[in-house]
Amino acid sequence: MRLNSRLTGISLALASLILLLQSCGPAAETAEQPQELTQQERIQGGGVDINGLQPVSAGSSPRPEVIGNTPPPRGPDGHPILGSVPGMIGKWEGFGSRPMLRLFDEIPEGAIIFYNDFEQASNDPTNYPKIRESEIPYQPWAKALFAARSRTRFEPYVRCKPSAAARTVATAYGTDFVEFPDMQKIYIFPTGGPRHYSEIWMDGRGHPENLTPTYHGHSIGHWEGDTLVVDTVGFNEKMWFDSDGSPHTDQLHIIERYTRLSVERLQYDISIDDPGAYTRPWSTGFYMDWSPGETFQFVCQDENLASDLMLGTEYQSMDRSQPIFP
Repeated sequence: MRLNSRLTGISLALASLILLLQSCGPAAETAEQPQELTQQERIQGGGVDINGLQPVSAGSSPRPEVIGNTPPPRGPDGHPILGSVPGMIGKWEGFGSRPMLRLFDEIPEGAIIFYNDFEQASNDPTNYPKIRESEIPYQPWAKALFAARSRTRFEPYVRCKPSAAARTVATAYGTDFVEFPDMQKIYIFPTGGPRHYSEIWMDGRGHPENLTPTYHGHSIGHWEGDTLVVDTVGFNEKMWFDSDGSPHTDQLHIIERYTRLSVERLQYDISIDDPGAYTRPWSTGFYMDWSPGETFQFVCQDENLASDLMLGTEYQSMDRSQPIFP
């Protein structure tokens, strides 16, 4: 009885102290709770920052306030050097307005992929004139699959699986190009995601017959003036060629064009031809900005800094004993 009465006294004292703190402290102030954004606001710019700009993705750097026009460095053959040179170490980051390859004038029901102020992005003269969602020539099954992917955002790349084309170039923490003239190859090394690279043959060979489908496919390149043109076939269907989730089949044929407009800016153009998923070829692209400084070693699973991309928004956990989805 004596112990119970002591415990009761302590409980009453604690309760009184809590009430006193609530009445005197900042918690007593009535704060207006932020309203949850509607789906339209989330996609159309409702989540812009205090400067009215779209938020950058995990690992991306904000665009520089001023884009320079310094002539690009050139190699002994006269072609622009796409990557770092002595005294100018850096990597390419960002890719202009989000999403990666399209502007959403149409939004799939329930989509959660990125913010996109359509009017702002389409009227900004500094942005690449990307294709509109309504202009992409999907086959019906591909359009339905894209809509489904837009609701979950289960991208293989953020689950440490390699991805090709635009997703190789536009990745978190920057991308560098390294040319090996003696080997007649160019390699593309992204920092974020899995530790992978793209290999481009520059010796004039063609594509082999009966290719075994792979994540990166088989790439051959050549120069057209100041533009590196890369032709790639032989993709598997496990990867995404962009972060948006554009579907493809093993018939995918991609042409990429890399043009270093200046030290500070790279233009990326991509043409997609896949008769298994689209009714005709389509093209789009983006600009990338030069970010000075060395890259770092990123271990995808150990240092993943975007947990929402690993789980999406509909799941609290993933069954890791199952194959990577999708």
